[in-house]
Amino acid sequence: MNFSGLDVDERIHIKPLAPPPKKSPAAFSWAAAGALVVLLGLGGWLAYQHFAPIPIDIETEAQIDNTEPCDIKVSRFAADTNVVVIDFPDLLTQGLMLDRVAALIEKAGLPRDRVLGDVELNQAIANCGDTVETYYYGHDYQAADLAKFFALAQAENIPLNSKELWLKRLLNQLGWLTPGATGALITLPAATPPVNETFRAVILRHELSHGAFYTDAGYRQYATDFWNGLPAADRAAFTRFLGSQNYDTTNTELMLNETQAYLIFTRDPHFFTAGAVGMTDDQLNSLRQSFITAMPQFWLTPMASSPLPVSTTPDSCPV
Repeated sequence: MNFSGLDVDERIHIKPLAPPPKKSPAAFSWAAAGALVVLLGLGGWLAYQHFAPIPIDIETEAQIDNTEPCDIKVSRFAADTNVVVIDFPDLLTQGLMLDRVAALIEKAGLPRDRVLGDVELNQAIANCGDTVETYYYGHDYQAADLAKFFALAQAENIPLNSKELWLKRLLNQLGWLTPGATGALITLPAATPPVNETFRAVILRHELSHGAFYTDAGYRQYATDFWNGLPAADRAAFTRFLGSQNYDTTNTELMLNETQAYLIFTRDPHFFTAGAVGMTDDQLNSLRQSFITAMPQFWLTPMASSPLPVSTTPDSCPV
C-alpha cells in the first residue's frame, strides 16, 4: 500500500472571473462588501476547521475499555493525565498514523536517525511478515520520541500522510513538541476483527503500563532495577522473545520496559505465555509475584493483580 496516496491536496482553487460589467461607484461598493462578507465567512470556517482544538476527554480504564469509537477519540487517563490515549476505530487507521513512528523508535534492524519514506516503510512492514494493520496492535511512545520523529521528518522533507499530520496537530496542542515536555502517548484499536473485546482490554492494560513507565520516575527506576537484578539467563530469554516480536533488542530500556508490560500486565495466552520465555507456569508466576510484591504503590499497582474490566457490548457504528 502506498502511503503517499493519502496526502490529499485540499486547497481551494478559484477560477478567474470574467471582467465585471461597469457599475456605478455605489453599486460596486455594495457588491464588494457582499463578496468580502462571503470570503470572510468562508475563511473563518476554514480556519476553524484547521485550528479548532481536538476534543480530549478524561477517562478511567473501564471507561476507555467500554468505548467503541466510530472515529479517532482522544482521552487523558484519569489517574495520570500525562498519559494520553488515542482510541482508533480500526487497526488500519492506527497503523497509518503510527507505523512510521514505530519504525523509527523501536522496530528491529531499522535506522534510529532518519525517518523512512513510503517505499522503505512498506518494505520494512513486509519484511516482518506484517501489514499496515498488524505492524503493532497497540503503540506507546514518550513525548521526546514523538518530537524526534517530527523533527527528523521535517529536516528530511519526508512527506507525511494525513493521519500523521493530524497527530502532529494533536502534539502541538498538547505542547509535546517543545524540548523537555513530559507525556506518554498510548493507543489501542476498537474491537473489530481480528481484535475482540478481550483483546482490546489486554492491549489497553499493557499500554497503560508503558504509560506509567514513561511518566512515573519511581516506577521507571523500579522496572530498571528489576531487570538488572534478573539472572542473565532470564534477561536473555525475554530478549529472545521480544526479538521474535521484531523489537530492537539492542535497546536495553526498550527490553526492560516491554518485559514489565508482558510479564505483569499481559496475562493472555494469545499475547504471552511462560513457554515464550522458556519457563514453566510456576516459574513465571513466581517471577511475576516477586515483581508485584516490591512494586511501588501508585495507580498502576492494583492493575498488576486485578482482573480486566468487564466490557459491555456498545452500539455499532452508523454506516
